[in-house]
Amino acid sequence: MRVTTCLSIILLLSLNGAAFAESAKDEAYERDVLPFLKEHCYQCHDARKAQAGFRIDELGIDFLTDMSAERWREVIDQINIGEMPPKNEPRPDPKAAYAVVEWVGHQLKSAEREARMAGGRILMRRLNREEYANTAGDLLGLDPNFVKKLKIELPADGKAEGFDRIGSALFVDQTQMVKYLEVADLIAREAIQSAPPPVGQYVWKPDRRSEPSMVPIQAGGLAGKHTIPLGVTYFELRGSGFETWCGNGSNDKNEKYGAKIPPGPMPSLDKVVTQDGYYRVRVRGGAFAGERNEPISIHLKYGMGTPIESDFTIAVNGTLDQPDVAETMVFFRAGTAEQKKGFQVRWNGLTDVRLKNPDLAPLLLKRLQLTGKKQKAIAARDEAEANSLGRELDAVLAQLETFDGPEWIANEKYDLAKVPRLLLQTIEVEGPIAHEWPPMSHKLLNIADRLPESEAEVRAMFLRLLPRAYRRPVEVIEVDELVHVATQAMKVHGRSMIDAVRMALQTMLCSPGFVYIQEPQVGDSEQPRPLNDFELASRLSYFLWSSLPDDELLQLAATRKLKDPTELWGQVNRMLADLKSQRLVTGFAGQWLSVDQFGSVMPAKEYRDFDKELEKASREEPLAFFDHLLRSNLPITNLIDSEFLVINERLARHYGIEWPDDGSRNDGFHVVSIRPEHHRGGVLGMAGLLTLLADGTRTLPVRRAAWVLENLLNDPPAPPPPNAGEIQPNTQGKNLTVRERLALHRSEATCASCHAKLDGYGLALENYDAIGAWRTKANGEGFREAKAPPIDASGVLKSGREFKDLEGFKAAMLEEKDKFNRAFTEKMLTYAIGRPIGYVDRKTVDTLCSSLADDGYRIQSLVHAIIASELFQTK
Repeated sequence: MRVTTCLSIILLLSLNGAAFAESAKDEAYERDVLPFLKEHCYQCHDARKAQAGFRIDELGIDFLTDMSAERWREVIDQINIGEMPPKNEPRPDPKAAYAVVEWVGHQLKSAEREARMAGGRILMRRLNREEYANTAGDLLGLDPNFVKKLKIELPADGKAEGFDRIGSALFVDQTQMVKYLEVADLIAREAIQSAPPPVGQYVWKPDRRSEPSMVPIQAGGLAGKHTIPLGVTYFELRGSGFETWCGNGSNDKNEKYGAKIPPGPMPSLDKVVTQDGYYRVRVRGGAFAGERNEPISIHLKYGMGTPIESDFTIAVNGTLDQPDVAETMVFFRAGTAEQKKGFQVRWNGLTDVRLKNPDLAPLLLKRLQLTGKKQKAIAARDEAEANSLGRELDAVLAQLETFDGPEWIANEKYDLAKVPRLLLQTIEVEGPIAHEWPPMSHKLLNIADRLPESEAEVRAMFLRLLPRAYRRPVEVIEVDELVHVATQAMKVHGRSMIDAVRMALQTMLCSPGFVYIQEPQVGDSEQPRPLNDFELASRLSYFLWSSLPDDELLQLAATRKLKDPTELWGQVNRMLADLKSQRLVTGFAGQWLSVDQFGSVMPAKEYRDFDKELEKASREEPLAFFDHLLRSNLPITNLIDSEFLVINERLARHYGIEWPDDGSRNDGFHVVSIRPEHHRGGVLGMAGLLTLLADGTRTLPVRRAAWVLENLLNDPPAPPPPNAGEIQPNTQGKNLTVRERLALHRSEATCASCHAKLDGYGLALENYDAIGAWRTKANGEGFREAKAPPIDASGVLKSGREFKDLEGFKAAMLEEKDKFNRAFTEKMLTYAIGRPIGYVDRKTVDTLCSSLADDGYRIQSLVHAIIASELFQTK
């Protein structure tokens, strides 16, 4: 069958590549698909019958024309769910059916990519929200915390091919424009200020009330009817503050700052934090480290449970006998009036120096349980059960009535004279405080000495600003337009000079010159053209920095030196060494490795090792790892398996890796060598990813397998049947592993064919549980250690290569590393040029893969090769 492409431009650009791809598509269709359709489908869906009005014999294999893609999708859905052929017809061979489903799935994906490719051209596109905020921040020298707020305020961007910088997905609608206006107004007011903000002050002192010596025990339904001695206390009043040696809070061993600071209500900053900005926080007090010998610090959480939440730590400077002041500057967001701006105050003290009396605690728990059960029985009108529970409850209440205490006892494992102690007097908050005055934005706008006072000064400001904002030389008329906005605001609308200049700046920030990456087509030519130096500077900076070119790049562009290969090589190295290249890490690796989705799956309570500290560290690990690869120019094969990790102490504990307690490593992330028995290395052993690819209760090998195929091999599996779902939880009385339930899930012959090429990539990771902890037996879902079945992590790759365990799986993946090499190359090239990669790019991808392999798969060689490619340097 002969196929014509609907995108003639593809033929013009790469006739040989397209012809090769079309030939391969035709061959697979003739070999696998057409015979299946003739045998099982044509008898009901050809010109003679066309049941349901659906003619399969007329389906073409150009998935970009008319409704072809939608009709083919309907065909494979019916095959997948076993509805077609009808039940009374001979069942098709499962392998033959899967071949059809797989072929159609690949054509659907290819068609989607081709539709977004604009015929192999790179579309003009707008800045995504990360790029917009970074560009405004770098242009005007805005504070990073303010830039972070802008990214929250701007609406989320559409994605294609896994990235939010693909031109075809970055639409602009009315809502988007309204948000641009609002955000541009925020930026203009932040960048041009008339005076430092007024400063407010708040002082919090701990409640001065001491604990009562006797405490009531609620019995018989009446509070205060019976009292018992308090017993051991956990703080005492001392001078102008209070001294504490036991936290009245979390007993979670993973929570470093689990000790709440008693007593009294949580402090509130509702009246002092009235606008975003920096605030000075002072802690007056002293500390005693005790035999633990760990510095004492206070952890403050602001706006807990709201979108403006933030937290920070202050080390306590003084001693118990000589209190001192420690202070820090913190950025607070004011949020809305409804968002309460309270402080939660904790410290890194012990939480179990005193314990609930073990004779009292069970009685209190039993009273609570029986009360709840009795209420349920009454609600269910089960009088007999309610009376029985009432008698049990009366017996417990009687015991409480005669209990003579105390409520709290000392933990015998501690010597009270040697435990950590904290003396807290006050916490003071002052602000907002200008981080610097005049702000950096005034210096960059050349208005540090004074604000503009005339039309000529406004013109001078924009003559300086506009070429940097638009990333190219500008016309006089473009400056005139902004000056006109300012003058009209004053003359017609009576605005002050500062408001008028802000309006002009707001207009600039919403203009196409700022919002869009500009690479205009010259004339009517359909042929690609070389980028000019300014366009290359922008493409380079938005690839590596997600922001505008700096002065050095623009100067090289102005002198037409940037395209010189030696100069370009040096600039790429300079840019990669700059801290702004961290944005390539978060932009590319953060989306490619799905880090932007971490936190969307919350583990069940039975995974007690999971906590906020682990969640935060898990989100940072992939980025820290990729950053190390990039800056050290290491081979990308480390992403499959590595002899090191980049982790902090919390992750080391989760992974069972020794962490020195001699202070040689601080709380940050460090490169740590690992051994085979640690069962880590590469991205597939990272806790955050493994948690994302589970459902919080159990592992999901199909989801894990699909992620590996799509993200690491750029080979997404064929579309599943409608409502295919995942494997189901264990039913009552069953004790099946995920592997065993998956076997039941794929018992249908058609499903088995699909899963045969998919499941191995997920089952290989079964030794990692739903939070990425290593296991040799099943856990979660109520499995008990003694009776839990062992984990079987064996499987088969699509190539037919078998493996017995995780190590064998990684070895097999590395033996086929050219597949990963190509997939990674296509992913990074897609990110760099802002459009999907298709048949027309096959030769470029081949060349890039060869360059990468020739340099030992080192990541910077790929970055350089992409930038040096004709595809990157042409429009």
